[in-house]
Amino acid sequence: MQSSHPYIKNELLEALHEPTRIVFIVNPKAGTNLQKNIVTTVEKHLNHRRFIYGIWPTEGPGHGYKLAQKAIAEGYEIVVAVGGDGSINEIASALINTKVALGIVPAGSGNGLAMHLGYGREISRAVKLLNSAEVRLMDVGYMNDRPFFNVAGIGFDGLVSNMMKNSGKRGFLPYFLKSVEAGLTYNAVDCTIYVDDQIMEERCFAIAIANGPMYGYNVQIAPDAKIDDGLFEVVLLKDAPRWQYFAAVPATLNGKIYEASFVRHFTAKSIKVVANQPLFVHVDGEGIELNEPLEFTIKPKALHLLAPASLS
Repeated sequence: MQSSHPYIKNELLEALHEPTRIVFIVNPKAGTNLQKNIVTTVEKHLNHRRFIYGIWPTEGPGHGYKLAQKAIAEGYEIVVAVGGDGSINEIASALINTKVALGIVPAGSGNGLAMHLGYGREISRAVKLLNSAEVRLMDVGYMNDRPFFNVAGIGFDGLVSNMMKNSGKRGFLPYFLKSVEAGLTYNAVDCTIYVDDQIMEERCFAIAIANGPMYGYNVQIAPDAKIDDGLFEVVLLKDAPRWQYFAAVPATLNGKIYEASFVRHFTAKSIKVVANQPLFVHVDGEGIELNEPLEFTIKPKALHLLAPASLS
């Protein structure tokens, strides 16, 4: 994939009105491999009367952030992340507190934020939706100094993300198998949790700090979460017999996870989690292991987001 400069499809129209400058930052190694068709997809489905565009491939970790900064400096108005949740996180992090809007073309394995916004899983459909999408503001979460846009997690789901990162595999089947393995081996951890002005002690199997409602694959961990209300939805999975976790899987697919007996949920502006051992965590699906207190804060309406018109 070659990097392309801004491409003007119709020079007469360009002379009559100023088109919107949009750049697609593409992770060539994202999970589905559908992004290999992004050049022909953009050529076919983007509204060339509204946009002039560039297509820039990333060359490795961290490059998406640098390319997004480059796009800001060059006057692009929209930066589209073509990849998975990790690519979105990297690119969107450069756009916080700017007027440049984030667009999404899902090409990862899970695509949690893209699915919630209505972009779906097909890159051609997502590009078509960009043509009529509208800018809205969304909140940005932080785990210590790391921004996240969809969901951060501690415990079981953090372990799954770390296992996926270390395996190098992508797709639903590897994710499902690693989830089963983690579900059978992970042990709950004693945590002290500070939620706004409350303190609680709990033995936790997992804690999800959600800005958006779902992980990838339509798993709804926080059905009530809204990306623009200035609040986190915090979902705590307490220690329970393992069979109960597996039995509750269907509830994550139909939005009824709150009904499980081992689940607590509440809204909060800030959360701090302290444990006496290292914790497996993730931010937007990217696994990390940390041995420090974890503080979660939210910055309301800090990112301009290009969302399908039906959700704006």
